[in-house]
Amino acid sequence: MGIAVAGSVSQRRGRATGVGVMALAHLTNDSYAYMLPALLPVLLTRLDITVGLAGILVTLYQASSSFTQPFFGHLADRGSATRWMAWTGVALSGLAAGALGLAPSFAVLALALLAGGLGTALYHPVSAALVASAVPGTSRGRWMSVYISAGNFGLPIGPLVLGLLLASIGLGGTWLVALPALAVAALVWRVGPRIAARREAAVSLRAVLRRERRMLAGLVAVSATRSWASSLVTSFLPLYAVARGADVITSSRLLTSFLLAGAIGGLAGGWLADRFGRDRVIVASLLAAAPFCALLATQTAVGPAFWMAATVSGLLLNGSFVVLAVRGQESMPGNLGMVSGLMLGLSIGLGGLAVAPMAAVAERAGLPVVLYAAGVLSVAGAAIMSRVPKPPAAPRGGRAAPSLAAAERDLRVTSATL
Repeated sequence: MGIAVAGSVSQRRGRATGVGVMALAHLTNDSYAYMLPALLPVLLTRLDITVGLAGILVTLYQASSSFTQPFFGHLADRGSATRWMAWTGVALSGLAAGALGLAPSFAVLALALLAGGLGTALYHPVSAALVASAVPGTSRGRWMSVYISAGNFGLPIGPLVLGLLLASIGLGGTWLVALPALAVAALVWRVGPRIAARREAAVSLRAVLRRERRMLAGLVAVSATRSWASSLVTSFLPLYAVARGADVITSSRLLTSFLLAGAIGGLAGGWLADRFGRDRVIVASLLAAAPFCALLATQTAVGPAFWMAATVSGLLLNGSFVVLAVRGQESMPGNLGMVSGLMLGLSIGLGGLAVAPMAAVAERAGLPVVLYAAGVLSVAGAAIMSRVPKPPAAPRGGRAAPSLAAAERDLRVTSATL
């Protein structure tokens, strides 16, 4: 019995170490996401780039980092042989970010952004699958919330570090941002979790999409709708705050408050979903977000109500982000990588597509209309979620689906032989 207890403690420590390493890698990887916007004021002058070309660069990075994730996720589902994608992805993201300030031309800058986007696309699906496979189904929401929220906390770190480097060393010192990625990549390679090799033959991506089309269509629709609502607020909140009398510094702080509240919401959502059920938390958080988006749209000045509405809407709009990823993984336990790519990559990319048309609407009808639209989208997401098919043996408080439990047993056997 003593040996069994010791083995259980050792297993829990190994699980915490593995998830902790992947969370650190997620924080590091996502810290590079907003480095291009932070560098654009300098690069526009240095490389003689127009605002239109800058928009193409942003689109290139977003497309390469988001829309390729389902494909890389499908490759990750082949088993432990694709574990290299995790450490290679984060290393490539860091190296590409470090090259941005050194690029001598627009073409080289575009290649660096393409490489960085592909690095992010490589990292996310397989890392999410590694974490999901390394933890029990009864606590998957909590563990995934730690992993995903770490990435959200990493978003504001990159521009902050980059600003310090630019102020102290200059543009030539941007290569230093690659060092943390290389160190973390080595850590993932050494102690990151592993996935058991698949016993059955790999299924083609087209066959998986055809077989699970109804489930996938529903989950991607909900995730994209939530992402649309969140993208609208993040894109237009600073402009809206300035239009209501705030200065630029205050508007950036409001955006930071929204993003940090979203990271906290992701953590809380994962814990609540393990207790009350995935679908309930998704629907409740999306419905609760709508009144706060509407309240934000009615503000005439930046005061306590403005701050409260912005912060709480961030908390609730992103409270379902982690839970949607877990719901997708449990709906398709044999395709953890691909569904993670869909929920964490493709849906976010689709969300970004809503910004351009809504910007045109804002020019004609005003910024409050955009915030009202975010509230409407959150309600629409809740309505769609109520019609998404339930997964087999969906955890409520939360037993794992039988096939997922079997995968966990395979993982423990594999880990014991390593």
